[in-house]
Amino acid sequence: MNLHAKLGLDDVDGAGLPKALWAYNVIRDAIITMKLAPGETLNEKETCAELGISRTPMREAVLRLAQEGLVNIVPSGGTFVNKIVLRKVIEGHLVRSSLEMRTVRLAARNFDPVHERDLDLLIFRQQDAAKRRDIDEAFKVDNEFHRLLCRIAGFPNVWQTIHNATGQLDRVRRLAFPKIGYFEEVIDEHSALYAAIRGHDESEAARLLKIHLGGIFPVVEFVLQTDADIITGEDDAVLLKALAEV
Repeated sequence: MNLHAKLGLDDVDGAGLPKALWAYNVIRDAIITMKLAPGETLNEKETCAELGISRTPMREAVLRLAQEGLVNIVPSGGTFVNKIVLRKVIEGHLVRSSLEMRTVRLAARNFDPVHERDLDLLIFRQQDAAKRRDIDEAFKVDNEFHRLLCRIAGFPNVWQTIHNATGQLDRVRRLAFPKIGYFEEVIDEHSALYAAIRGHDESEAARLLKIHLGGIFPVVEFVLQTDADIITGEDDAVLLKALAEV
């Protein structure tokens, strides 16, 4: 697969975005979807040429990816896509679960029928993606659903905080998505969450979300068993098991 295809440039539109942000989004998505594989060199000159940008926005994008632990910059040695770091996966889950458990209660408390159209559309898109077994679309809509819950809660910027902390977590989620029958499971759980939020049932929404987010632990264990060579920090699996019981 050539670099143009790895970056998915036929499927993305950077219109209206700052060049550095667009480059970050494109490269991050390629890393999350494993089109840019762990250990692969990110050639900045070639990537700049494909994206049609200068080195300055490219460097900004790479530095942001490095801060998230998705790439490793070796002075005078190049930039490489990191392996999945299990402790970073766990940290991402801690951030996400802590913030979303609060925001989902606020979403139920503050729910307004004006949000029904957006939620109905997302559930429809998830069902359609499941029928077509479209992994990229299903994963994208999954994240859009949770981002919308933050907006309904009245704190849309919380999702950006979650996004910044969950790059390694998203790689595991995306890697396992097509392998363990996630399509229908996510639809059922999102539909139940939607019903609880629409009914202003804060306790039920929080209970359902805990179950929903708790599903990450068997996912990580699955990836450890099937793709262990792209993960570092297997010793942290003990911590992962302990967190699953909390």
